[in-house]
Amino acid sequence: MKKTFASLIVSALVLSSTPHFASADDLSEQKAKNEQKQQENSKTQKKLESSVNQEGQKISKTQQEVNRLDQALNEKMFAVEAKDRQIKATEAEIVELGKQIEKYKAKLKKQEKLLGDRLRVMQENDGNSIKWEEVIFGSKDVGDLVSRVLAGKSISQQDDKMITDYQNTQKKLAAAQQELKDKKAKLVTEKQELKRQQAELEQQIKERNQRLKELRKQKKKFETQLMDAKEVQQILIAQEQAIAAEKAAREREARIEKERQAQAAREAKARAEAQAAQAAAAEQQAAEAAAAKAAAEAKANQKSSAPATGSTKQSAPAVTVPKATPAPTPTPEPAPAPAPSSSSLFIHPTSGSITQGYGSANGSNGYSFHNGIDFGAPVGTPIVAAATGTVITASSGGPYGNHVMIAHQLNGKTYTTVYAHMSSLNARAGQRVSQGEQIGALGSTGNSTGPHLHFEIHVGGYSYSASGPANTVNPMSML
Repeated sequence: MKKTFASLIVSALVLSSTPHFASADDLSEQKAKNEQKQQENSKTQKKLESSVNQEGQKISKTQQEVNRLDQALNEKMFAVEAKDRQIKATEAEIVELGKQIEKYKAKLKKQEKLLGDRLRVMQENDGNSIKWEEVIFGSKDVGDLVSRVLAGKSISQQDDKMITDYQNTQKKLAAAQQELKDKKAKLVTEKQELKRQQAELEQQIKERNQRLKELRKQKKKFETQLMDAKEVQQILIAQEQAIAAEKAAREREARIEKERQAQAAREAKARAEAQAAQAAAAEQQAAEAAAAKAAAEAKANQKSSAPATGSTKQSAPAVTVPKATPAPTPTPEPAPAPAPSSSSLFIHPTSGSITQGYGSANGSNGYSFHNGIDFGAPVGTPIVAAATGTVITASSGGPYGNHVMIAHQLNGKTYTTVYAHMSSLNARAGQRVSQGEQIGALGSTGNSTGPHLHFEIHVGGYSYSASGPANTVNPMSML
């Protein structure tokens, strides 16, 4: 029922906003008709708002409970993910401790061998590192005695250090073994906690799905209850503003590109004219030089051929002017690349595999036609704008949960993309986003039974139907 009310409002508002190009004589009459139409739409809107609100109150309590469960589910999902990362970190620490213990054991083995050799010597020397009797009585003189005593002291100190190092290695080995034991115990506890949290998550999902079933039993199709009558009007206004802003942005970009191309053409023309002028100047200089040279040669010939008596006039030889070298033809500016085809206007908005395609559905989720595609991926996976455009709305609540709608102007046509069930938003209404810019993160808010992105492409403005495609197209044909 709410779908019907919303559709009526959308139709009325769209029809009332359709431009009409009237003649000057009809402007007054058209203005009166528009005012009357607006008054009728306002009355109809109030009646429909009242009816929709009455219907909405019947399920508002359960819907609020589902929304609370959505938030709890997201928190639990993040907690389970954090605990899983903690377990992996602990497992990595256990592996590293195992390697460290093996190193300590190998070091102890070497130290024990060296220490065993020294202990045998000390046993032979009555517990001393050296035999001091031999040091004292075997000395040749006082200098030799001092040298022997210092050497003996150094050996004794080295033995003491060897024993101390051995004891320190034993302590480090014991500490590492105890830490390993503690880490393993901690790992057991963390895995038990993870298992408990996973069980809680499964229970919460069951509880949430049960609430959704209760709402479906009330014959309320969530996907048709995206917004009440007032919200329909607000989003239509926001959509109109976003489309106008996107058109203006595209026009600015086209104007800037046109000016850039014009400037490039002017620069190319100026370069060509400068090259032509240089070539003409060079040609003139060459001609003048050739004429001067020919005149000089003619004068010289005339003098050398003149008779001793009298003078006979001779005609000067003709001056040959070199042919002008044609000016280089300027290289034309490259033509702009053709616009991309409509089949490749958008990029994938997120990673992950497609868990539900576009087309007919069994109706178990409240709709008989799935007018988008679902990308399944972990919570927090980045979501990006599929094409450059202006954000119509970035809000939360309702079956879409956290969602973003973007208006696009591509190849002279208007498109609208929808991104639903996000865990967080990184965009705001009115913001212009570039293709590939992050606008949020994947989640499971709204009418969702698991983490995924629901993605739609509309040709024109946003329009929804639970039983047919409306103005949507299969996104896979456009990505």
